[in-house]
Amino acid sequence: MTGAMPSYEIEPWPGSTVEARIDQLAEVYAEVYSEPPYSSGQLWSRSAFVERTRRQIRREGFSFYAARDEQQIIGFSFGLSFAEGSWWAGGATEPSTELRRASKFAVIELIVRKNWRRLGIGRQLLSTLLSTRAEQYAILTAMPNAEARALYERWGWIQTGTAQHSPDSPVLDALALPLTTAAEPDSGLV
Repeated sequence: MTGAMPSYEIEPWPGSTVEARIDQLAEVYAEVYSEPPYSSGQLWSRSAFVERTRRQIRREGFSFYAARDEQQIIGFSFGLSFAEGSWWAGGATEPSTELRRASKFAVIELIVRKNWRRLGIGRQLLSTLLSTRAEQYAILTAMPNAEARALYERWGWIQTGTAQHSPDSPVLDALALPLTTAAEPDSGLV
């Protein structure tokens, strides 16, 4: 995009709207995850996204925000609550005791279409998603060599270890971000 800042809006969607528009979301997802370093790997396939997201919609603390212009979905972000004591499934580095015991909100996706990047939309989506959360920390996983991974670090996320969500998925970086004053910024997350 060049020229004037394009017009878009960010809006919350309940799970029923996400379910009703799952095919449109899967189209955006498949477009973004066809790019390197993901290159449409099994973890990032359209069918895996649809199956996972349909399950996640029903989980406690599910929250979803879409960014749209007048004609299309240009990005979205969503996540869900992780109970105190829980952590990523699969092969994961054990987090600090404090992080494991804390309340957490897992950011599952932050997606912005290529032509809409570098306009602050991703940061606005993530900030909006996290702004209403009462949990102590936000957590997410990211490909170590992905452009998004470097963004998270610049935005203050701290690497806490790694996670491998399934035996055939790559090893991802596990990151955390304090959300409330209950978590001290230098509280031994790493």
